Amino acid sequence: MTNNLKEWMLYIDIILLSAWFGYGGKKIYNGGTLSFGYLALGFLILSGIITFFYLKKDESFLKIMSFEEEE
Repeated sequence: MTNNLKEWMLYIDIILLSAWFGYGGKKIYNGGTLSFGYLALGFLILSGIITFFYLKKDESFLKIMSFEEEE
């Protein structure tokens, strides 16, 4: 996988998780309840992240997240 793609996937995952937690926190703080759609979206985000690391399970975590040139 190219370094640029790994870098963008990491950034998108961080942004999506931050937005997901932020929306849920705001909704609860304002006295609302979280719907099934919110939980399903969180499950999809987390399953995407887990799938990415599962496909790369033969490599170490530091090697996956490093943006150096691959051999």
